[in-house]
Amino acid sequence: MGSGGTKGAPTDVPTTSETEEPHGLARPVPAKEKKTAEELAAMILQDLSSVDGCPTRGVTVTVYGLNPWNSMLTFGVDAGPVPNKADLQSFCDIITERLKRLYDV
Repeated sequence: MGSGGTKGAPTDVPTTSETEEPHGLARPVPAKEKKTAEELAAMILQDLSSVDGCPTRGVTVTVYGLNPWNSMLTFGVDAGPVPNKADLQSFCDIITERLKRLYDV
């Protein structure tokens, strides 16, 4: 037995590591990819444009804020009457939530 040591444990071997990974059920959170607000707005608008009834003109998506960021969907005069406006807004919200999990601004 060494002086001041623990019985059976070498005194020159560290008992913990600074690079030790967590154990258990927690998974490491992957880093989010960075995108500009303009890139995210273009991605949202591209998904929206595939929806039936989405106007081809006069639709604007604005991404604002940092982390967390959000988006706003607006319809200009060029969009004309938009009978499925509420559906498009809901779909925009769904797309935004999906992208928030993947990307930071």
